[in-house]
Amino acid sequence: MPHRKLIHRLEAAIGLSEEDRALLSRIPRTIRSFSDRETIARVGDRPSHCTLLVEGFVMRKKVVTGKNQVLAFYVPGDAPDLHTLQLPAMDHDLTSAGPTTVAYISHADIRAMLDYSRGLRNAFWRETLIDAAIYREWIANLTRNAIARMAHLICELAARLDNVGFVEDGMYRVPFTQENLADACGLSTVHVNRTLQELRRSGLIRWQRGTFRLLKREELEEVADFQLDYLHQGDGQAMKAKTYRT
Repeated sequence: MPHRKLIHRLEAAIGLSEEDRALLSRIPRTIRSFSDRETIARVGDRPSHCTLLVEGFVMRKKVVTGKNQVLAFYVPGDAPDLHTLQLPAMDHDLTSAGPTTVAYISHADIRAMLDYSRGLRNAFWRETLIDAAIYREWIANLTRNAIARMAHLICELAARLDNVGFVEDGMYRVPFTQENLADACGLSTVHVNRTLQELRRSGLIRWQRGTFRLLKREELEEVADFQLDYLHQGDGQAMKAKTYRT
């Protein structure tokens, strides 16, 4: 079911009524698949739908003085363009990372659902506020040194993927290249490579071909100055107690 991850995440964070779960499950959608690095939406588009990420990953990107800047990563269950319900024109691009499947849900159907359900209206508003909170943390992350920046991004991805069931034994896989990570962290690709190698030498992570394994999660979070609060994942604080070792 395309909405399963979103329903699971909202249920864990704030709870949903049985009626609200049924409303989300029944809302009409169009499924579309993308290959790696395809444009899902571009600057200037005026979409008549919102995008729900079903499988794969999406990057929010913008070209600044000829260089790519990754503004956000999105994982299954995320809706990266809810803002288009109120802001009609895209001011950035959405790009697939690896094979990706999305569900398009028309603005008209979403508005009808939100008019009917106060609970879902609050839940979707909350989603946009969390997106803004993640933006703020990404900006703050640029003030950290390179090691802390990369560690913070690794911890955030682990927390968000864990929340939708994509972390097992401290390990998760992402399709992002070192160039993508560099564009997200404001570093050069060479600097990213050195930073990842340093985290490996410190025994905090294993990293190979897009697979991260957090070996000492608490220590990695200390290096990153990572606090889970800004993700607002409800009972997700329990994840911070985990430490993964070889």
